Amino acid sequence: MLEPSAAHRLWAQAPAWGQGALTVAAGGLAGLGQAPVDQPALTLVGLAFGFWIIRPQTRLPHFWRGWGLGFGYFLVALAWIVEPFLVEGRGTAWVAPFALLAMAGGLALFWGGAFALARGRARLWVCLALLAAELARSYLFTGFPWALLGYVWIDTIAYQLAAIIGPHGMSLLTLILAALIARGRVMPRLAILTLSLALPFVPVQGPGSGPADENRPIVRLIHPNVAQENKWNPDKTQAIYQRHLSLSHAGPAVDLIIWPETSVYLPIELARREIAGAAQGAHVVVGYQSRNSAGQYFNTLGVVAPHGEIQGEYHKSRLVPFGEYLPLSHLARAFGYDFPEFSAGSGPAQIDIEGIGRLQPLICYEGIFPQFVGGGDTRPDLLVLITNDGWFGEGQGPAQHFAQARARAIELGLPMLRVANRGVTAVIDPWGRSRDRLDLHERGALDAPIPRPRLATFYAKNPWLGLLTLVGVLILGHFYRRRRDYH
Repeated sequence: MLEPSAAHRLWAQAPAWGQGALTVAAGGLAGLGQAPVDQPALTLVGLAFGFWIIRPQTRLPHFWRGWGLGFGYFLVALAWIVEPFLVEGRGTAWVAPFALLAMAGGLALFWGGAFALARGRARLWVCLALLAAELARSYLFTGFPWALLGYVWIDTIAYQLAAIIGPHGMSLLTLILAALIARGRVMPRLAILTLSLALPFVPVQGPGSGPADENRPIVRLIHPNVAQENKWNPDKTQAIYQRHLSLSHAGPAVDLIIWPETSVYLPIELARREIAGAAQGAHVVVGYQSRNSAGQYFNTLGVVAPHGEIQGEYHKSRLVPFGEYLPLSHLARAFGYDFPEFSAGSGPAQIDIEGIGRLQPLICYEGIFPQFVGGGDTRPDLLVLITNDGWFGEGQGPAQHFAQARARAIELGLPMLRVANRGVTAVIDPWGRSRDRLDLHERGALDAPIPRPRLATFYAKNPWLGLLTLVGVLILGHFYRRRRDYH
């Protein structure tokens, strides 16, 4: 193994394009830690390289070091973004690589800014600058907190710490571990990497299914598995709708039935009594499109009561830019371009269902926002997320979307009922486990008891306190060490 000084000399002598290519490759390696690979050790090694290149002489300015690392990370972690452009075939496929490059390059600006801000100072400040970058991309310009660094631990017992410090606290821990690998000696490096390799094999402990589950309400999750190219085909919509009805009626009566996002192609007023008839006395959560008297269109989740009335509705509030609405659309209309778009709902809401409890409804994209899920004045009893996922392809996209749903359950200590048209349909307990699930290529109805919620987690009650405490401890420790070394 090269001595650090020799490695630094080799790095300094490498051409600028070689340094840039290695930096992007290291970021790509870090991106492999996200689902479905789920190997946090790869993320730690990739980020550690980014920390290592902070100090040695280089032809790359600080901004471009951070940008290259981020570009590689997002290029790999968000590769699924090409999938929606492939659904329509040759008409839009050519856009796919440009969309991915634009998204990766745009998000990498946050990392470039972090490196420019830190300017090669102590690695702790680089960690905090990158944390600020991850926070910024989670909130600015509507926010896009997909593939946060801390999510690489979701498939391990380590992510249970998110119930205290939240997802951004997990990102900071990831950065700190990578910094330790970059500057530590051989044995600490091996210890951190060995632990990160072993953690995915350690089972998450918590109450299993038992007699207490026998007294819980039974839910039936409808998983129709409809290919995206068929979902809105007018020759197939009626057959798809009948498939939902048939799966709802199959088996004994249950307490609650949940259909996926936009699963009713008819106006809900025309379908609600038929849906109630198939439900055998259960409430039914359904997804559909609705329109109000002002002509606004909404992506809606509604609850059909046993006698066919609509008990409650929730309109999706966090819309997908360029998919469900066009940013600055008023400017586009000024130039004569009219983009059909949905209107946003009024924010986090709850619907109370007798015998089930208070649920927070979530529609697809909303589940990726930690600041949105669990929002509201009162704590819900469970989370209900309906989604399509047909646009995400068959690998990385559905896996990451499902992983982030599990993250929300862990952070808040709440069970989640997640129902997808084509992705993963599952009952997720408050520890993020999914004992009952239907996967991508399966079709059917899943009956299971609704898990009990945990007591409200520290993160649920204090969303920022755990992260701020961790930051404060790290800063105090840094200054204490510097003072000790000075004396």
